[in-house]
This record gives sequence, C-alpha cells and structure tokens, in this order.
Amino acid sequence: MTHCPDPFSLDTPLLYLSDTDVFTVRDACEGVQVFGATGSGKTSGSGAALARAFLRAGFGGLVCCAKPEERRMWQKYAEATGRAGDLAIIAPGQQRERSPYRFNFLDYELRRAGPGGGLTENVVNLLTQVVEIVQGKQGPDSEGGFWRNGRDELLRNAVDLLSLAGEPLTLDNLCKLVLDAPSSLTQARDPYYFNAAYTYQLLTQAERRASSPREKNDFTRAGDYWLRSYPSMPEKTRGGIVATFRGVADVLLHGLAWELLATDTNIVPEVTYRRGAIIVLDLSIQEYRETGRVVQAIWKTLFQQAMLRRDPEEHPRPVFLWADEAQHFVTSFDYEYQATARSARAATVYLTQSLSNYRARLGQGGHDQADALLGLFQTKIMHANADYTTNKYASDLIGQVWSTRDNWSGQARSGTSYGQSESVESKILPAVFTVLRKGGTANRGKVDAVIFQGGRVWDATNDTYLPVTFVQQG
Repeated sequence: MTHCPDPFSLDTPLLYLSDTDVFTVRDACEGVQVFGATGSGKTSGSGAALARAFLRAGFGGLVCCAKPEERRMWQKYAEATGRAGDLAIIAPGQQRERSPYRFNFLDYELRRAGPGGGLTENVVNLLTQVVEIVQGKQGPDSEGGFWRNGRDELLRNAVDLLSLAGEPLTLDNLCKLVLDAPSSLTQARDPYYFNAAYTYQLLTQAERRASSPREKNDFTRAGDYWLRSYPSMPEKTRGGIVATFRGVADVLLHGLAWELLATDTNIVPEVTYRRGAIIVLDLSIQEYRETGRVVQAIWKTLFQQAMLRRDPEEHPRPVFLWADEAQHFVTSFDYEYQATARSARAATVYLTQSLSNYRARLGQGGHDQADALLGLFQTKIMHANADYTTNKYASDLIGQVWSTRDNWSGQARSGTSYGQSESVESKILPAVFTVLRKGGTANRGKVDAVIFQGGRVWDATNDTYLPVTFVQQG
C-alpha cells in the first residue's frame, strides 16, 4: 500500500533560507517576530516571502491591517498563489457588495458548540478582554483590582439573568438591564418600579424558566445581586462600576463597531482551519483610527481562542495570525495564546519597527510583558534598524564568543614581551543592523536580514545566526 504524506505535516518545508537551511511549518508555528525600521524592507522582504509561503502551503489565516494598502497586497499574494477564492474581506457597510461579512462576537460566544460554549464565565472573560482592548492595558494596582472585580461581578450577573430569561445576549440588552436596575433598596421594593423595569421583567421570566438545580441556583444568585447587593452599594462605587461598563459598551454600540460586531453573523473564525479561508480585516488604523484597532483586536482575540480550542487531529490545516505594525494589536492574551500556539498548528507573524513599540503599547509593566511575549517567538528576523534598544536586543540574542587577543609591550632598551588575553565579544555588534540593505532600486530589490531561532545552529553558518537576502517582487 502506498503511503500518502500528510500535506499539513509540521515538517513540511515552507522556505529555503539557504541551500541547506529549511524553514518548516513547525518553525512557523513556533512564532516569528520581524523587526525593521520604516523602509527597511521587512514587509516586502521577509514578510512577503513568509506570506506567499503560507498561502502556497494551504494555510488559512487572519490578517490585521494597519495600513490601507495591506488589503490590496494580500489580494495580490492570493492571486499569485491561486488562493483568491479563499479571501474573505471584512470591511464597512459602504463596501458591503465586496465585503458582506459580519460577526456578532457575543452571540457567537454564547451559541458556539463544544465544551465551554455558552458558559457565563467564558462570556464574562471575553467581555473583560474587550474592556482591556477598548481602554488599553491597565497597570496592576489595588484600586484597579477593586473596580475590575466589581465590573466582573456585574457582568456575570447580567449575563446569567439574560440567559436564564431566554433573552438575546446583546450589548443593547446588557446596557438596558444595567441602566434599568434599581439604584437603591427603596427603589428595589417599589411596586411601580417593579412592574415597569426591564430588570424585573427579566427576573420574572428567569424564575419561570429555571428548572434544573443549577439554573435555580444561578437565578437565586442573580436575584440576590440585582435586588440586594447592587442597590445597596455606595453610590460612588456603583457609579464607577457602571461608568466603566458603559464607556466600553458605548464604543461598540455606535457606527462601524456596531455594524461589524453587534448585528448578524455570517462568518466565524473556524472557517480558517475548516475551509482554508484567509480573513483580511480591511479596517486600517491609518483610516479608521481607534475604531479600526478595537474591531480588529476583538476579531483577533476570538480567532486566537478558537484556534486554541480546535482539535488539530480532526482539523490539521495550519493557520496563521498576521499583524504588521503589530504594536497596535497586542493584548495580554497574546502571551497565553503564543505559549500553546504550536500544538494548535497556529503560526503567528508579528512585524514592527522596534521593541520599544511593544513596551509603550502594553503600558505599566510593559517592559517585562514585552520581553516575556517576545521570548515565545522562537524565530526573530532583524532588518535594517536605527533603534539602538532593538539592535542591542538582537545582538544579545545572537550571543557572544570568546576572543583571543595578542598583547605586545615593552621598550627598546628592555626588549618587548608578548602575551595573550581572552575576552567575550558579541558575534554581531548592534551597529551591523544599521547598514543592512533595504531593497528598492538602489539595492536592486535586495533586502538583507539576520535570522535567529532559539535552539538552532544554522547549517550554512554553523552558528546561531543566519544572514539572508530576500528579493522584492515587482
């Protein structure tokens, strides 16, 4: 019987970086971080080579867009590799003929199949991540922890009550519930308020529908919260918690974010590994600013969670997550995702100018968080760069070597003496990265890079680093 090789094997070659050094699916799934200054050729050099290799190999994926030209660039990649039919472009309503896709992320999380689908705690966790995306990463402090705990308690009881009452879990309904909830114990006992308030309608429906022991327990907890705990909170505390929630909900209930994330659903992240779809989020940061960032980061988070849930034995197709100008899209969930992405056959390629971009985006504690995240990307590709911090980081990664120096000393009358001394020197000095070729006409389309991969000695150099020249297409 003839053995048919697995087309999606982790050992499938994607690129030849030298005559003897192969970059495989396994390498891709261990994460790739590309550094390079603006104009260094990182996107048109190593970025383009990796993108085309992924598409040729049949990967599905999600592409976050920071610049307007990225959608057109991926269309060209798809056409060149015979994958144009797999593109799914997410774009605003005025372009709906070209992009009909919508994704109600809350409804998806509540209704998705499989273990964990519809669980209140998972929905609350998702909403908490959305808060981080909208507000930006907050530094750890005791007051912040207090507000976060209060917000999560409110969300947990709101989600439970809507679910028990059989009402759709939408941002509209969540806001209506919270804004209609009694703000004092006196109001909670007022018969007139009881008959008119949306919160009480939900409590009545939930009590009638609760049948299993777990549902009855959840109803009791939710009823106690909305009729006792919530209205008895100090006004300042309750107001702060509600303000945090409303600030996030307001962003998602207007305009573009509402249209793309809170209406209907006709595409889900799972199509990337089931059918090889290439989802391009055509909402460039340069054009759509903060709204574009929020919508894409929410899509990215749901994609990451879906990839970690999948069974790669049942669905072996590799997938990729792609983000140029990646500092705009990083969240605290990236660390959890990247730590286990390889076992999910999920490749991540992040491109950015400098290490400092990540540290600034991640806010308080960003230095350590950025270093921890980057430690999970086994392959680092360094292009031309004038940022000393990034170049020093790259030099330190590549490592040092013992060097022997000859020493001569003495004077004419007394003669000379000779000796040797050993010292540790960098294999590649930081200054080397400032003079790598950047492509373009002046360099005949040649883009230089230095590649490092954790735990690997390259055949071509018998060392921890590999100089590579990429040739720009077109």
